[in-house]
Amino acid sequence: MDLIENPAFLSLFAQVQVMDAVLMASLKSHPRPVELLDHIEQNIALVRSVSAQRATDGPIGKLADKQMHPQAEGWLSYARNVLAMG
Repeated sequence: MDLIENPAFLSLFAQVQVMDAVLMASLKSHPRPVELLDHIEQNIALVRSVSAQRATDGPIGKLADKQMHPQAEGWLSYARNVLAMG
């Protein structure tokens, strides 16, 4: 079975599309997009700081921190791209 025919994949893909549409609409409709982006950046910086501290707790924290960084960059990039479109 190809991935595109896999019901679990199709369900997950549909969920991601819905989340993308909701997030994009929420970001674009914000009355002060520059302030919103600044707030997003501050919160992600806080999460990164906490994650870096937890990385010193042991291998699980270190792995979580390693996985979190690309995710954080992805969310920042997404927010910047959506807000730049607005």
